[in-house]
Amino acid sequence: MGLSRRNLLQSESFSSLSSLLMLGLVLISLIDRSLCDFVIENGQVSVLDSSGITSKSLKFSTEEKPKTDTKLDAGDGNTLKVTFDIFGKLSGHSNKEPILPSQLNLLATGLDSNLHWVSVIKARNNGKAKWELDLARAPTDFLSLSPTGQVSIDLVIGDRSPNHPPLKLRLFTLNLSKELILNYPYWDTKDGKPPAALELEKYYVKSNLQWTFQPPRKPDNPIISLIFMGLVLSPWLILFATWPKLSNGSIPSLRLLSSPSKSTTIFIATILSQEVLILTYWARLRLYHYLPIAFLLSLPLIFSGRSALSELRVKRKKHPIKGTHLVNNSDGKGKQKGE
Repeated sequence: MGLSRRNLLQSESFSSLSSLLMLGLVLISLIDRSLCDFVIENGQVSVLDSSGITSKSLKFSTEEKPKTDTKLDAGDGNTLKVTFDIFGKLSGHSNKEPILPSQLNLLATGLDSNLHWVSVIKARNNGKAKWELDLARAPTDFLSLSPTGQVSIDLVIGDRSPNHPPLKLRLFTLNLSKELILNYPYWDTKDGKPPAALELEKYYVKSNLQWTFQPPRKPDNPIISLIFMGLVLSPWLILFATWPKLSNGSIPSLRLLSSPSKSTTIFIATILSQEVLILTYWARLRLYHYLPIAFLLSLPLIFSGRSALSELRVKRKKHPIKGTHLVNNSDGKGKQKGE
């Protein structure tokens, strides 16, 4: 009784803890769902001359966005400088706090080429961000974005947290002087060619593939074909040429015009079919077509050959052939030559 009551109390305490845990998770999820927007303040773009004096400048913020047609000219001795303060502001609240986003980049895009170049902006924990670019030492990827020198500059801010929606702010359009414009692609090498380590030939346009599954067969020499056909048929020709001499004076089963047995007929027919199959395979069949048919024809060939040989052995026992040749007398009786 005491044990069951103890178990009941433990189950009730466990259920209360689980309910509190679920309530805490729900509250945390509700707090996390509140969006925090990026706010830009005190933004300024400056074009500095070779002595560091500001020749041109413009201001920007999330509340006062710069005009989309704002253009700034820059030459070889100028330096671009961008400074601003970044804050995080909860939706529905007026309080702002400095924030350090995961991604804080400056995106340069060629207006007539649609090529992109990205540079990272350095920021501190207090929200102060600063970016500078000396055009005399600018990367070749930046100077070769546009053949006309017109490059749009955008501010891109993002964070890994889904509670911070990304922000993209168009700042200005930069007009580069002609002496700064480079052709695309530009290779900073002595000969102006891409380095061999890139192996760009692997990515060039390849020639069209032309598939040839089976080229047309060359016609065979008819003389050579006749010679090999004669070699193939020579055993049969020799057999038919010497058959009268072999069958003369032999047992009746070896005579040419005598009626052979069924096993002998099947044996000769299967041998002929194998010969025809080999000739057909040479002419038009594939190996995977020939092998199954040859295997099926070999079975009756083996059994009929064994039967024919066994019958021939029985007949030889009844009519043995001696070493001397048999001749027929005028009376039709067999007589050995020399008697």
